[in-house]
Amino acid sequence: MNIATPWPMMRMLLRRFAIFGSLILSGSLQSCDPHKPHPPVTNESGLYLRLDHRYDSSALQLNRAWLPTLLNQVEINHCQYYLSGFALQRTDSSWLELPDAVFYADLERQTQSRWRLAPLVPAGTYTALRFRVGLDSMLNHSDPASWPPSHPLSLLNSAHMHWNWNSGYIFFKMEGQYQRPNMPINGGFSYHLGGDEMLRTVILPFSPLTLQGPETDLSVHLQMRGFFDGNHTHYITDSSSFSHSSLGDRVASKLAYNLASAFVWKGRVNP
Repeated sequence: MNIATPWPMMRMLLRRFAIFGSLILSGSLQSCDPHKPHPPVTNESGLYLRLDHRYDSSALQLNRAWLPTLLNQVEINHCQYYLSGFALQRTDSSWLELPDAVFYADLERQTQSRWRLAPLVPAGTYTALRFRVGLDSMLNHSDPASWPPSHPLSLLNSAHMHWNWNSGYIFFKMEGQYQRPNMPINGGFSYHLGGDEMLRTVILPFSPLTLQGPETDLSVHLQMRGFFDGNHTHYITDSSSFSHSSLGDRVASKLAYNLASAFVWKGRVNP
């Protein structure tokens, strides 16, 4: 015997299904938004890197005009990069490698980052932090599709940081606007540093630091002005405002060295 569902009940069920479907769709759209900030790192035990982005004495602000350099004024609109190859130097000069730490920074999402270097670090005294700006050859030439979605090198996270025309990842990307001195004419700049030859190693020595306990934060600043005004002062002109790290690209090489020298050790901080 067929039992017909009363129309008021059917209408109520249809309305509930519609609301449920809209919630699912809304959640999926939010989760796919590339500019939605990642949730903050929970206070799990381990050793953390806390990285702040600065311009001179102030926190870096994207899309702010104009920031001074020695030879130009700039406005930074986009900046993303990879860090890897972390290690701590022991007092006997040997290194404690932290091989699983690979980090991706996207300053449009957040200008202060906190990443876990390792869940557990042997208690001891250490005298330096080492890492690389970019990826070693094995990581650089890996297939983004081979990484799980949550990994920094996955297709989801590397959509704008992997070259289709050139095997490998973009190690560091900065784009924005610039002005020349006494010339109120804006121009754009675009610097994409990548390729095995652009990998740079950063070593930050510090006074002997004893690490012990369940949770520790190490603080580092990236002084963005150093990217332009480092050991190799960079003058942005029409001919030097663009680099995608082609073979023999002197602009890319100079900026990669400047970038490596722009990281500053700040010390241990309370989590």
